[in-house]
Amino acid sequence: MKRKDLKAHIDGICQKRGVPLYFDRFEPDNTFSDGTDIHLEVIAAKKSRATVVFMPGTNAYCLLYGEFLCALADAGFSIVAFDPRGHGQSGGARGSYTIDELLADMRSAVLYAKKRFGLPVAVSGSSQGGITSFYYAAAFDDALCAVCHNAADLSDPSSVLLTRFPAVSRFLKPFAPLAARLAPEAKIPMSLYLDLAAEPVRNMGNAKELIKSDPLLFDFVRLKTLASLGSAKTARPVEQIQTPVQVLHAEKDNIFPADYIKKLFNRLTCKKDLKIYPGLPHYMIADFVGVFAPDVVNWLNENLAAAGV
Repeated sequence: MKRKDLKAHIDGICQKRGVPLYFDRFEPDNTFSDGTDIHLEVIAAKKSRATVVFMPGTNAYCLLYGEFLCALADAGFSIVAFDPRGHGQSGGARGSYTIDELLADMRSAVLYAKKRFGLPVAVSGSSQGGITSFYYAAAFDDALCAVCHNAADLSDPSSVLLTRFPAVSRFLKPFAPLAARLAPEAKIPMSLYLDLAAEPVRNMGNAKELIKSDPLLFDFVRLKTLASLGSAKTARPVEQIQTPVQVLHAEKDNIFPADYIKKLFNRLTCKKDLKIYPGLPHYMIADFVGVFAPDVVNWLNENLAAAGV
Protein backbone atom coordinates (compact mmCIF):
# COMPACT_ATOMS: atom_id res chain seq x y z
CA MET A 1 0.00 0.00 0.00
CA LYS A 2 1.37 3.42 -0.96
CA ARG A 3 2.17 5.79 1.89
CA LYS A 4 -0.62 8.26 1.06
CA ASP A 5 -3.14 5.42 0.87
CA LEU A 6 -1.86 3.99 4.15
CA LYS A 7 -2.29 7.40 5.78
CA ALA A 8 -5.89 7.62 4.58
CA HIS A 9 -6.52 4.09 5.84
CA ILE A 10 -5.04 4.67 9.31
CA ASP A 11 -6.68 8.10 9.65
CA GLY A 12 -10.01 6.44 8.87
CA ILE A 13 -9.45 3.83 11.58
CA CYS A 14 -8.55 6.53 14.11
CA GLN A 15 -11.74 8.43 13.30
CA LYS A 16 -13.88 5.30 13.72
CA ARG A 17 -12.20 4.47 17.02
CA GLY A 18 -12.39 8.05 18.29
CA VAL A 19 -8.65 8.52 18.89
CA PRO A 20 -6.32 11.37 17.78
CA LEU A 21 -4.77 10.97 14.33
CA TYR A 22 -1.26 9.62 14.83
CA PHE A 23 -0.04 8.49 11.40
CA ASP A 24 2.09 11.57 10.72
CA ARG A 25 4.13 10.98 13.87
CA PHE A 26 5.66 7.84 12.34
CA GLU A 27 8.57 7.65 9.93
CA PRO A 28 8.82 4.54 7.72
CA ASP A 29 12.06 2.61 7.39
CA ASN A 30 13.15 -0.96 6.88
CA THR A 31 15.65 -3.59 7.92
CA PHE A 32 16.33 -7.14 6.74
CA SER A 33 15.97 -10.45 8.54
CA ASP A 34 17.35 -13.56 6.83
CA GLY A 35 17.01 -11.70 3.53
CA THR A 36 13.36 -10.75 4.21
CA ASP A 37 12.40 -7.07 4.02
CA ILE A 38 11.02 -6.02 7.43
CA HIS A 39 8.94 -2.83 7.50
CA LEU A 40 9.53 -0.43 10.40
CA GLU A 41 7.57 2.53 11.77
CA VAL A 42 9.78 4.83 13.85
CA ILE A 43 9.31 7.71 16.28
CA ALA A 44 12.45 9.53 17.44
CA ALA A 45 11.37 10.94 20.80
CA LYS A 46 12.99 14.09 22.16
CA LYS A 47 15.45 13.54 25.02
CA SER A 48 14.83 9.80 24.83
CA ARG A 49 16.62 7.54 27.31
CA ALA A 50 15.60 4.23 25.75
CA THR A 51 13.99 2.70 22.67
CA VAL A 52 10.99 0.36 22.67
CA VAL A 53 10.94 -2.26 19.90
CA PHE A 54 7.34 -3.36 19.38
CA MET A 55 5.76 -6.28 17.49
CA PRO A 56 2.02 -6.64 16.73
CA GLY A 57 -0.19 -9.69 17.16
CA THR A 58 -1.08 -12.49 14.75
CA ASN A 59 -1.64 -11.21 11.21
CA ALA A 60 -1.82 -7.61 12.47
CA TYR A 61 0.49 -4.68 11.67
CA CYS A 62 2.20 -2.22 13.96
CA LEU A 63 0.32 0.97 13.02
CA LEU A 64 -2.87 -0.50 14.50
CA TYR A 65 -1.20 0.05 17.89
CA GLY A 66 -0.26 3.65 17.20
CA GLU A 67 -2.11 5.20 20.14
CA PHE A 68 -0.13 3.07 22.61
CA LEU A 69 3.17 3.66 20.81
CA CYS A 70 2.57 7.42 20.78
CA ALA A 71 1.83 7.33 24.52
CA LEU A 72 5.26 5.78 25.07
CA ALA A 73 6.87 8.37 22.80
CA ASP A 74 5.15 11.16 24.76
CA ALA A 75 6.71 9.66 27.90
CA GLY A 76 10.18 10.01 26.37
CA PHE A 77 10.82 6.68 24.63
CA SER A 78 11.82 6.33 21.01
CA ILE A 79 9.84 3.72 19.08
CA VAL A 80 10.85 1.11 16.54
CA ALA A 81 7.70 -0.84 15.68
CA PHE A 82 7.82 -3.52 13.00
CA ASP A 83 5.63 -5.77 10.91
CA PRO A 84 7.18 -9.25 11.09
CA ARG A 85 7.53 -11.31 7.93
CA GLY A 86 4.25 -12.30 6.37
CA HIS A 87 2.47 -9.36 8.03
CA GLY A 88 1.44 -5.85 7.02
CA GLN A 89 3.98 -4.02 4.88
CA SER A 90 6.79 -6.57 5.30
CA GLY A 91 7.94 -9.20 2.83
CA GLY A 92 7.18 -12.89 2.89
CA ALA A 93 4.09 -14.93 2.08
CA ARG A 94 1.09 -13.87 4.16
CA GLY A 95 0.77 -15.96 7.32
CA SER A 96 3.94 -17.95 6.63
CA TYR A 97 6.43 -17.93 9.50
CA THR A 98 7.70 -19.80 12.55
CA ILE A 99 8.42 -18.56 16.05
CA ASP A 100 12.15 -18.79 15.31
CA GLU A 101 11.65 -16.57 12.26
CA LEU A 102 9.62 -14.03 14.27
CA LEU A 103 12.41 -14.04 16.84
CA ALA A 104 14.95 -13.35 14.07
CA ASP A 105 12.79 -10.44 12.86
CA MET A 106 12.66 -8.97 16.36
CA ARG A 107 16.43 -9.40 16.66
CA SER A 108 16.92 -7.45 13.43
CA ALA A 109 14.66 -4.66 14.71
CA VAL A 110 16.58 -4.54 18.02
CA LEU A 111 19.92 -4.26 16.21
CA TYR A 112 18.47 -1.50 14.02
CA ALA A 113 17.28 0.37 17.13
CA LYS A 114 20.67 0.04 18.83
CA LYS A 115 22.51 1.29 15.75
CA ARG A 116 20.16 4.21 15.07
CA PHE A 117 19.61 5.52 18.59
CA GLY A 118 22.47 4.08 20.64
CA LEU A 119 20.17 3.68 23.64
CA PRO A 120 19.05 0.78 25.85
CA VAL A 121 16.33 -1.26 24.13
CA ALA A 122 13.20 -2.77 25.65
CA VAL A 123 11.25 -5.36 23.66
CA SER A 124 7.48 -5.38 23.65
CA GLY A 125 4.56 -6.89 21.82
CA SER A 126 0.91 -7.85 21.92
CA SER A 127 -0.56 -11.37 21.72
CA GLN A 128 1.79 -13.22 19.31
CA GLY A 129 4.10 -10.21 19.63
CA GLY A 130 3.98 -10.60 23.41
CA ILE A 131 4.92 -14.26 23.07
CA THR A 132 7.84 -13.32 20.79
CA SER A 133 9.03 -10.70 23.30
CA PHE A 134 8.90 -13.39 25.98
CA TYR A 135 10.95 -15.72 23.76
CA TYR A 136 13.39 -12.88 23.09
CA ALA A 137 13.96 -12.49 26.84
CA ALA A 138 14.76 -16.21 26.96
CA ALA A 139 17.11 -16.11 23.97
CA PHE A 140 19.05 -12.86 24.49
CA ASP A 141 20.33 -10.93 27.48
CA ASP A 142 20.74 -7.52 25.81
CA ALA A 143 17.24 -6.09 26.39
CA LEU A 144 16.67 -3.62 29.20
CA CYS A 145 13.42 -5.47 29.88
CA ALA A 146 10.46 -7.08 28.15
CA VAL A 147 6.86 -5.79 28.15
CA CYS A 148 4.57 -8.64 27.15
CA HIS A 149 0.88 -8.13 26.54
CA ASN A 150 0.21 -11.87 26.77
CA ALA A 151 2.94 -14.49 27.00
CA ALA A 152 3.25 -18.25 26.56
CA ASP A 153 5.56 -21.23 26.68
CA LEU A 154 4.38 -22.95 23.51
CA SER A 155 6.28 -26.16 24.24
CA ASP A 156 4.41 -26.66 27.51
CA PRO A 157 1.46 -29.09 27.07
CA SER A 158 -0.81 -26.62 28.88
CA SER A 159 -0.45 -24.16 25.97
CA VAL A 160 -3.36 -25.97 24.29
CA LEU A 161 -5.50 -23.86 26.63
CA LEU A 162 -4.77 -20.93 24.31
CA THR A 163 -6.76 -22.58 21.53
CA ARG A 164 -10.48 -22.63 20.85
CA PHE A 165 -10.80 -26.39 21.34
CA PRO A 166 -8.12 -27.56 23.81
CA ALA A 167 -9.08 -31.26 23.72
CA VAL A 168 -8.88 -31.35 19.92
CA SER A 169 -5.60 -29.42 19.95
CA ARG A 170 -4.13 -31.85 22.49
CA PHE A 171 -5.05 -34.79 20.24
CA LEU A 172 -3.74 -33.22 17.01
CA LYS A 173 -0.58 -31.66 18.44
CA PRO A 174 1.70 -34.74 17.92
CA PHE A 175 0.72 -34.92 14.23
CA ALA A 176 1.28 -31.24 13.41
CA PRO A 177 5.05 -31.41 12.71
CA LEU A 178 4.63 -34.24 10.18
CA ALA A 179 1.71 -32.52 8.48
CA ALA A 180 3.74 -29.31 8.30
CA ARG A 181 6.58 -31.11 6.56
CA LEU A 182 4.18 -32.54 3.98
CA ALA A 183 2.29 -29.30 3.24
CA PRO A 184 4.06 -26.40 5.01
CA GLU A 185 2.27 -23.62 3.13
CA ALA A 186 -1.28 -24.98 3.37
CA LYS A 187 -3.64 -22.28 4.62
CA ILE A 188 -5.37 -22.87 7.95
CA PRO A 189 -8.28 -20.54 8.88
CA MET A 190 -7.67 -18.84 12.23
CA SER A 191 -11.28 -19.60 13.17
CA LEU A 192 -10.32 -23.27 13.56
CA TYR A 193 -8.25 -22.48 16.65
CA LEU A 194 -9.31 -18.98 17.78
CA ASP A 195 -12.80 -17.58 18.40
CA LEU A 196 -12.21 -14.14 16.93
CA ALA A 197 -15.89 -13.20 17.09
CA ALA A 198 -15.65 -13.38 20.89
CA GLU A 199 -13.06 -10.59 21.03
CA PRO A 200 -14.70 -7.12 20.93
CA VAL A 201 -12.99 -4.16 19.26
CA ARG A 202 -14.18 -0.70 20.23
CA ASN A 203 -16.42 0.91 17.58
CA MET A 204 -15.45 -1.76 15.04
CA GLY A 205 -17.43 -4.81 16.14
CA ASN A 206 -15.14 -7.72 16.90
CA ALA A 207 -11.83 -9.13 15.69
CA LYS A 208 -13.48 -11.27 13.02
CA GLU A 209 -15.29 -8.26 11.55
CA LEU A 210 -12.16 -6.12 11.78
CA ILE A 211 -10.15 -8.62 9.74
CA LYS A 212 -12.81 -8.65 7.01
CA SER A 213 -12.86 -4.86 6.79
CA ASP A 214 -9.10 -4.19 6.72
CA PRO A 215 -7.17 -5.00 3.50
CA LEU A 216 -3.91 -5.34 5.45
CA LEU A 217 -5.32 -8.11 7.65
CA PHE A 218 -6.04 -11.74 6.78
CA ASP A 219 -7.72 -14.64 8.53
CA PHE A 220 -5.36 -17.60 8.05
CA VAL A 221 -1.93 -18.94 8.93
CA ARG A 222 0.13 -21.62 7.19
CA LEU A 223 0.38 -25.17 8.45
CA LYS A 224 4.07 -24.73 9.29
CA THR A 225 3.10 -21.69 11.35
CA LEU A 226 0.47 -23.58 13.29
CA ALA A 227 2.93 -26.39 13.99
CA SER A 228 5.48 -23.91 15.34
CA LEU A 229 2.86 -22.22 17.51
CA GLY A 230 2.13 -25.61 19.03
CA SER A 231 5.67 -26.68 19.83
CA ALA A 232 8.34 -23.95 19.75
CA LYS A 233 10.73 -24.12 22.70
CA THR A 234 12.22 -21.16 24.51
CA ALA A 235 16.02 -20.88 24.18
CA ARG A 236 16.30 -21.54 27.90
CA PRO A 237 13.74 -22.72 30.44
CA VAL A 238 11.30 -20.08 31.64
CA GLU A 239 12.75 -20.44 35.12
CA GLN A 240 16.19 -19.36 33.83
CA ILE A 241 15.14 -16.14 32.07
CA GLN A 242 17.24 -13.26 33.41
CA THR A 243 15.80 -10.26 31.56
CA PRO A 244 13.17 -8.41 33.63
CA VAL A 245 9.68 -9.28 32.37
CA GLN A 246 6.42 -7.39 32.71
CA VAL A 247 3.25 -9.29 31.76
CA LEU A 248 0.05 -7.38 30.95
CA HIS A 249 -3.22 -9.31 30.95
CA ALA A 250 -6.85 -8.41 30.32
CA GLU A 251 -9.18 -10.25 32.70
CA LYS A 252 -11.82 -10.80 29.98
CA ASP A 253 -9.32 -12.09 27.42
CA ASN A 254 -10.94 -15.09 25.69
CA ILE A 255 -7.69 -16.28 24.09
CA PHE A 256 -5.27 -16.23 27.04
CA PRO A 257 -6.88 -17.62 30.22
CA ALA A 258 -5.93 -15.73 33.39
CA ASP A 259 -5.01 -18.94 35.24
CA TYR A 260 -2.60 -19.90 32.47
CA ILE A 261 -0.93 -16.48 32.57
CA LYS A 262 -0.60 -16.60 36.37
CA LYS A 263 1.00 -20.06 36.31
CA LEU A 264 3.47 -19.01 33.61
CA PHE A 265 4.31 -15.83 35.52
CA ASN A 266 4.93 -17.81 38.70
CA ARG A 267 7.56 -19.87 36.88
CA LEU A 268 9.67 -16.74 36.30
CA THR A 269 12.51 -16.19 38.76
CA CYS A 270 13.82 -12.95 37.23
CA LYS A 271 12.67 -9.47 38.20
CA LYS A 272 9.03 -9.48 37.16
CA ASP A 273 5.73 -7.63 37.23
CA LEU A 274 2.19 -8.86 36.50
CA LYS A 275 -0.66 -6.46 35.81
CA ILE A 276 -4.18 -7.83 35.40
CA TYR A 277 -6.86 -5.37 34.27
CA PRO A 278 -10.38 -6.22 35.52
CA GLY A 279 -13.15 -6.24 32.94
CA LEU A 280 -10.95 -5.52 29.92
CA PRO A 281 -10.91 -7.63 26.71
CA HIS A 282 -8.01 -9.00 24.65
CA TYR A 283 -7.74 -5.83 22.56
CA MET A 284 -7.21 -3.59 25.58
CA ILE A 285 -3.83 -2.61 24.11
CA ALA A 286 -5.68 -0.70 21.39
CA ASP A 287 -8.91 0.16 23.18
CA PHE A 288 -7.84 1.15 26.70
CA VAL A 289 -4.40 2.73 26.34
CA GLY A 290 -4.96 5.22 29.14
CA VAL A 291 -5.60 2.40 31.61
CA PHE A 292 -2.39 0.41 31.19
CA ALA A 293 0.17 2.69 29.50
CA PRO A 294 1.18 4.40 32.80
CA ASP A 295 2.10 0.97 34.21
CA VAL A 296 4.33 0.31 31.20
CA VAL A 297 6.02 3.70 31.52
CA ASN A 298 6.64 3.11 35.24
CA TRP A 299 8.14 -0.32 34.48
CA LEU A 300 10.45 1.10 31.82
CA ASN A 301 11.59 3.93 34.09
CA GLU A 302 12.12 1.51 36.97
CA ASN A 303 14.41 -0.65 34.88
CA LEU A 304 16.27 2.36 33.52
CA ALA A 305 16.90 3.51 37.08
CA ALA A 306 18.10 0.03 38.06
CA ALA A 307 20.50 0.11 35.09
CA GLY A 308 21.78 3.52 36.18
CA VAL A 309 20.53 5.29 33.04
